[in-house]
Amino acid sequence: MIALLCAVLSAAMFYFSQGVDNVWWLTWFAPVPILWLAYGETKKWQLFAAAFVAFAAGEIWSTGYGTILIVTEIAFIFGGGLLFAAIIMCVGRLRRILPSYALLLSFPLLWTSLEYLTGLISPHGSFGSIAYSQVSFPAAIQVASLFGLYAVTFILCLFANALALAARGEHKVAAAGIAFCALPLIFGVVRLAAPQGATIRVAALGDEGENYFKSYSDPAAALAVTREYADAVRAQAAKGARLFVTPEGSVQLRPQNRATALTPLAAAARDTHSIIVVGAVSRDPARDMAIALLPDGRRIDYDKRHRLLPLEAAYTPGHMPGLLGHGRAMVVCKDMDFPRTLRSDAQKGDIRIIAVPAGDFGMDRWIHGRMAIMRGVENGFAVLRAAFNGLETVSDAQGRVIARAPIDRLGGLTVTVADVAPGPGPTLYTRIGDVFSWICLLLSAGLLGWMFRKRTAPA
Repeated sequence: MIALLCAVLSAAMFYFSQGVDNVWWLTWFAPVPILWLAYGETKKWQLFAAAFVAFAAGEIWSTGYGTILIVTEIAFIFGGGLLFAAIIMCVGRLRRILPSYALLLSFPLLWTSLEYLTGLISPHGSFGSIAYSQVSFPAAIQVASLFGLYAVTFILCLFANALALAARGEHKVAAAGIAFCALPLIFGVVRLAAPQGATIRVAALGDEGENYFKSYSDPAAALAVTREYADAVRAQAAKGARLFVTPEGSVQLRPQNRATALTPLAAAARDTHSIIVVGAVSRDPARDMAIALLPDGRRIDYDKRHRLLPLEAAYTPGHMPGLLGHGRAMVVCKDMDFPRTLRSDAQKGDIRIIAVPAGDFGMDRWIHGRMAIMRGVENGFAVLRAAFNGLETVSDAQGRVIARAPIDRLGGLTVTVADVAPGPGPTLYTRIGDVFSWICLLLSAGLLGWMFRKRTAPA
């Protein structure tokens, strides 16, 4: 009965903190009931079952993607549950062979290592990391500018483990863990208080009107869409905006309209001395692109590097960064789910602000949007993002959302305008990369090796 209660409590906290409800503070407490169970005398099968149910049930929100991403949903629910349960079983075993201060670090080390390895091999990158829940709490994510996304995961797990140990009477160890967790929060408060530089005015444009949907099959409708966007660019440029972005696939390019579809936007870029980043889909050849139209008349094409499979299997992935010079850059949607990709871009281009055409699934608009915001914190750049069936967001290099609006107004254009300071550029994380995550991996390997040695040592 106690195991069931712990499973239900953890499941509820994982569900409401990781899914669409965005109750970010619950993440700090979600693992506590299961960890408390692991540090007691619960039967092994009960502990495994409780841990599996807790995490798997917490991921049920992902079924909102429907059957089209069924493999991904199964992986998140069942795969995540099994991995979480395996780590809890390891922690329960380590309780018997480690001193208290080493035990304090065991869960954060193991879970951080698992998230990092998953992010390296998953076709969905870092999607699913518990660290993303903290984008709604900017002070907690500033540590990502030092050591990356998974440093946030480590702090969340350390705090939960400290509470679980405190509930088992390890008060001195727990106090040390909680005190350590305060350090990145203090750093976050200080970083957020730093003065901002001069701002630039940016605008995200999104259309779900009649012409947008017609443009999938009607070249004339595609031209109407770009004219609508061009009119909006001119109107906002007259008020000072100089960088624009449209959603992923907002312009449909085909052989019969490829030469003319972007003409209104190219003219608007020249006339207003603006940069316009257009999300475009090309047919024959099949490409998912961002196209930057520059004030001097040049056009720079960028091909999306990370596809959402199986939906985007027809597109050939790109291999080059979307650097525009003068601290400006562009990527497309899912590319922002991969920390190593954006860190590499930031190393090559000294990015200060990035424009992101994107597409979401409605219910995950903030779940996916906050992943892009985290890349800005990691690498010191502001983010301008427009997501079809999602959100238009403008965030600064500290992850604060300056402006946000849903693209869901049928029959008209959604325009989100904001003044945002370009970021300071490359951070410590940009320079040193995943050093922290590799340290976690090495220490985790040591913990598991010690556990195996103790298990197999003769009595």
